[in-house]
Amino acid sequence: MSRKVLGIDIRKESVSAVLVKTSLRESRVAAHAHVTLSDSVEDENPFKTALETLRAEIDTEGCDCVVSISADHFSYRILQIPFKDSKKIKMVLPFELEPTVPYPVEDLIIDFIDLESAGHNDHTDVIAVAVPNSQLTPYIRTLGAIKIDPTMITLSGLPAALCLANQAEAGKDQLFLKVDKALSTLFIASNGGIKLIRSFPTPVTGDARAGSLGAFVRRTVSAFGELSQSEYQPPDMVVTGSGLNGANFDADVSRFLDLPVKRLNFADHLSIPIEGEPNKLWDPALMDNALALALMEIEGIRGLNFHKGRFAAKKIIAKYKKYIIKTGILAASVLALLLFNVIAESYTLNRQIDRFNRQITGIFKETFPDVKRIVDPFQQMQIKVQEVKKSAVFQTATTSQILSIDILDNISKSIAESITVDITRMVISPDNVIISGTTGTFEAVDDIKSKLEKIDAFKKVTINSTNKDRSGKEIRFQMKVAL
Repeated sequence: MSRKVLGIDIRKESVSAVLVKTSLRESRVAAHAHVTLSDSVEDENPFKTALETLRAEIDTEGCDCVVSISADHFSYRILQIPFKDSKKIKMVLPFELEPTVPYPVEDLIIDFIDLESAGHNDHTDVIAVAVPNSQLTPYIRTLGAIKIDPTMITLSGLPAALCLANQAEAGKDQLFLKVDKALSTLFIASNGGIKLIRSFPTPVTGDARAGSLGAFVRRTVSAFGELSQSEYQPPDMVVTGSGLNGANFDADVSRFLDLPVKRLNFADHLSIPIEGEPNKLWDPALMDNALALALMEIEGIRGLNFHKGRFAAKKIIAKYKKYIIKTGILAASVLALLLFNVIAESYTLNRQIDRFNRQITGIFKETFPDVKRIVDPFQQMQIKVQEVKKSAVFQTATTSQILSIDILDNISKSIAESITVDITRMVISPDNVIISGTTGTFEAVDDIKSKLEKIDAFKKVTINSTNKDRSGKEIRFQMKVAL
């Protein structure tokens, strides 16, 4: 699934934007632009003018937007919080910051970076970062005026520092300096995380700039070593920013710090293809932080966000409204089909149950025609079957037992082989046996009766009925044998 992410880096003097298209195969820069803020008195809102220029050059339709603003809007404090749970930390940060910042705490928007203090289970060391709402709101309003609603607003330089830290080897110390024309920001990283952030005005252009920056970096690194009680030893320092003018700047700072200095180039380092108009040159010093913003969003790298939770639900609904509607329609269709299937199965099962009940009732009436009141044919049939089983073996008055199989055997042996007889029904009960069948002549019926009377187990044999069948060729008879 492809995705478009627009990173906008807002500095004091300029705005840079990079549009990254990402897919399962690769990420590539689809467009980029850099606009210097106008210092004309006639331009009441140079920031809005610059953003409108960027929108004219970059198609922002259907893309996620992430924004960084100048670091001098933010205040940084290292605090020790007696909790490990992030929700509790967010609740107490305003009270911890209130005595240390020159703003009403009610006006502050606060986020934090967990310093992941090893070996401490009773507290958490954090970098608390706060920005006054009064300074953040104008950016949000101006972005909204040109129909850009960012998913994240963070401080300039942090995305590049986080991307570098995320790619670093485990346990490696890193030093990253973003030098813009008006403001410079230093990021100290170790073990893949940011440990310290410091911003300061960039020294005026001249030979003293490299020395002034070097001195600030040296003091900050020394203070961090004392604060963290560790031997912080970065192998080099990475620099970027619009204030890197002059080919000898890197070498001058390197000599002052006695440390190798390298310029950042994310696109080259990560082999990200750069597309766009051929006449637009890619300047890493101007574009790297905007590119890092987009990469941070794509890779899901956690950082500081001072716009999350502000109308988040409304933004998500607006952004994915079309997909939510389609999903809702599909879900409703599936539920309707499931409901219809349940109703159809229930109807079919009820019809089968009714058919089985009618069959059970019919079998019961046919088997036990003497039962007139039928309430529960299945249960009544079970009772009758049990009674029949009990009567399968019964006792005579002399306590001798006559088995049904013995009765059948005696009858079979008593009838002469010369007599053709077809027994159609025989009902054996404890007191008598009812025999129904057909034979050839009336004389044969009398002969069968006389033969049965000779069986010891039979007390009396009575012919209940004899008559010719419809064809007139056979005689139907019914006999009752008293046991």
